[in-house]
Amino acid sequence: MGSFRLVSVLVLLLALPASADIKLADCAGLSALLQSFTGYDLTAPLVGDSDGWCVLEGATMQAAGAERPDLRADRLRLRGTVSQGVAASVEVDLTGLRLMTGLGGKTVDPGLQAMFRLQSADLRLGARVNPATGSLEIRGLELRLSGGTELTLGADIRSAGLSPLALAAGSLTALDMEWRSDGKLIAPVLEAAGARLAPDASQAEALPAARRSLGRLVDALPEAIFSDGGKADLIQLVAALPQGRGRLRLSLTSVDGISAARLIRAWMAAAPPGRETLAALFAGASLSASWQPGLAP
Repeated sequence: MGSFRLVSVLVLLLALPASADIKLADCAGLSALLQSFTGYDLTAPLVGDSDGWCVLEGATMQAAGAERPDLRADRLRLRGTVSQGVAASVEVDLTGLRLMTGLGGKTVDPGLQAMFRLQSADLRLGARVNPATGSLEIRGLELRLSGGTELTLGADIRSAGLSPLALAAGSLTALDMEWRSDGKLIAPVLEAAGARLAPDASQAEALPAARRSLGRLVDALPEAIFSDGGKADLIQLVAALPQGRGRLRLSLTSVDGISAARLIRAWMAAAPPGRETLAALFAGASLSASWQPGLAP
């Protein structure tokens, strides 16, 4: 199969042609399609083609730049459909994803190494563009870390284009997310974020700095967007970080859609964004949030 690039699936599936000429993609077609949309070179032997799945064992993923870690997966399966040479849908099933470390490897960021030390990840995802609605539908995104953290996500992104630019022109109209926190992973994440927010802060000061910034962000969220008083749950979650164990559920709907232009305006605002910025970002949206502390064994 040679070397090819591992795609960012959210960029790959931008639109489904109206044509009924849709067929299962072969492995060569998938690899050619993926090349233009990734930051990783993937080298792996093709061990089979089963039920339309391209099955690759021992996949090695090397990043082009020094700032991104190299990765290795025990098994990677890819399956998709195409219509007139354009991607129509994709499924990803990846197991045993780990950081590549050791002699001859890259120097991994200490925060990232602490985050994933002795952990592996499994990822499953299915996505397609619905020709009837013109929306990119992401279903069944599941990320599971061996340490206990789990993330599931589904989303609809309205878009009518057939190129990577179409995603930037699209708008998020629905998002459902569930995050199961094991109480261990979030600490290095906050430390890394705090180091960027306050470069002069010590390691001990970085985590509280990130938590304060996150608290200000939650406090600035407009009450009007919450359909169930969920803002209090988000405040409780922030107060419990970084050790808090529990389950966060978020559900967002937006009739008009949240566009990339809105996100860019919010990103360019003060950090963290204030009330006016967030009110403009979530104008017309409805958000449901719940935080359930503790995890069942």
